[in-house]
Amino acid sequence: MRKKIAVIGLGDFGKALVKHLHEEGHEVTAIDHDLATIEAIKTRCTHAVCLNSTDEKALRSQGVEQMDTVILSAAQSFETLIVTADILRRIFNGQLIVRYRTGLHKRILEMLGVKELFNPEERAAENMAEQFAHPSIKRSMFLEEGYRLFEVEAPPALVGMSLNGASLKKRFNISIVTVRRAMDPERPTEKQEFIGIPDGKTIIKSNDILVLFGKETSLEDFIDELM
Repeated sequence: MRKKIAVIGLGDFGKALVKHLHEEGHEVTAIDHDLATIEAIKTRCTHAVCLNSTDEKALRSQGVEQMDTVILSAAQSFETLIVTADILRRIFNGQLIVRYRTGLHKRILEMLGVKELFNPEERAAENMAEQFAHPSIKRSMFLEEGYRLFEVEAPPALVGMSLNGASLKKRFNISIVTVRRAMDPERPTEKQEFIGIPDGKTIIKSNDILVLFGKETSLEDFIDELM
């Protein structure tokens, strides 16, 4: 579903986020205090606006309070982050996601009432550590309320079984969202494609990449038992 999203703060992470959200078809408003940054990003988003995010009138002038989601990734100072977050908490009723850099920053933002907080460096480090520990894990994404989405090589114990036979929902309370499968079995790592939404009769093949969704604890049980 196409959403109206504002990204405030265009460091390297913010710029990459704007680009990917826009490519996925969302209406993205990119906001930063630096004019050169805005000029560089304006072809990669729907709207690009140079303003001071601590100015409530300036934020309101861009219709920020009418957005579906606002992602605050302001990097120039923690004071700017806190003031902007406080303004958004007052004027915006949609989904507010705020980036923090330290544990202290996180605690202060929580005191302001911000519920959705993220630290991309921590997530990247966790993902890398997990992939070192379990090389069969290809990608991992942390979602809300303890849920995760990750891609994992099909465990040998499941190869040849149908999804019904694997019983992952019953055994681990996790779901298979889709399967990424080699287009040429002779070259399994060169080109792969998603097979769509699989049904219970789908057979798990060697070199399949399973896209799994579930509680973090359930996915850990899956890894411990089958990987």
